[in-house]
Amino acid sequence: MMQTFSPPAAVRAVPLTQAAFAPYGDVLEHAGPARRRYVSTPYSVAAGSLQHKMWISRLEQPLASPVGVTALERHVRSAQTFIPLTHSPYLVIVAPSLPDGLPDLARLQAFVASGRQGVSYAPGVWHHGLSAMRGGAEFVVTMAVAGDGGDDEFWPLPAPVHVTIPATLPEGA
Repeated sequence: MMQTFSPPAAVRAVPLTQAAFAPYGDVLEHAGPARRRYVSTPYSVAAGSLQHKMWISRLEQPLASPVGVTALERHVRSAQTFIPLTHSPYLVIVAPSLPDGLPDLARLQAFVASGRQGVSYAPGVWHHGLSAMRGGAEFVVTMAVAGDGGDDEFWPLPAPVHVTIPATLPEGA
């Protein structure tokens, strides 16, 4: 089913914060004076997700602004978590779902994560693929899978959305 509106032509990425990202999952960083900060989103799974998987992804090509977004993906059975190993800043692009399950492109948001922040997308959150701002970036990725072909869903955008990256990166990036 096609949406009846066009996506925004451009979106400006803003610094990643837990408050702004809360509708989509968790920002993985320590905050506050407590010794530990527990995070539950990485272990969120739906029925049918049988096995937790962990892998390391390496991205050699850095992004150039603006970034052309042509597709989104989601994982309806499991959270998907990204933890940077190389302290490379990266782009986080998300959209909530419409009642029919398609991404709400009018509410597409973009965030710049410092290389000291991880993200955990809640199950079913539409997001852009991993996009590092510096080459040689490495990430630990975790997700629960059933392995039956239903773990990943991809959706091409009806028109590209251009995301601009601020000239100055967040502190710690």
